[in-house]
Amino acid sequence: MSENRKLTKNVTDFLRIASADYGKIKEQEFSQDLFCQLIEREMTSPIEHLFYLACSVLCPAHWETINPEPRTDHNGVDHLGCGIFVAPQIQIGKYRVDFVISQYGIGPEGFYPPVVVELDGHDFHDKDKTQRAYEKARDRFLVKAGYRVLHFTGSEVVADPYKVAYEALDLVGLSVCSGSEGYDPKNPLGFE
Repeated sequence: MSENRKLTKNVTDFLRIASADYGKIKEQEFSQDLFCQLIEREMTSPIEHLFYLACSVLCPAHWETINPEPRTDHNGVDHLGCGIFVAPQIQIGKYRVDFVISQYGIGPEGFYPPVVVELDGHDFHDKDKTQRAYEKARDRFLVKAGYRVLHFTGSEVVADPYKVAYEALDLVGLSVCSGSEGYDPKNPLGFE
């Protein structure tokens, strides 16, 4: 079948309608799924919710799966799915961190080690010397354990959740997947 085939106008017109309808279905599915995740995953602050939502949109916008399901091989053995994992409220040693972002199957793990993201709202961080010392000790522990650590203020997250999420996701290879040139605040999802 080497001949070029063309779709008739009525088919291309209906394709546009069907695409818009399918987009509405996916919008409702996404909204319901993310609502449940925000409630069930122990995220407690609005800035954590904003960050997680931004990650949940940026990954597929850059052709990457977020929190992929395990895949089962022909022997029935489960393996990690390929993609970016964004895990909220993770215990590492004696410390609980806001998020751990990691990847599997995007690139070499040694080149893209996991990233700890701390969202520093004014209610919980840098209140006094004791709190600052605790946070500095935690950061040193995490770096020694092989994590890269990023801190963002609550104001940064509220001002542009996509920018903050992009910066964190890019450290585990997001731009490698899509070939993007970086974050553009006028076009945060990178669509033409």
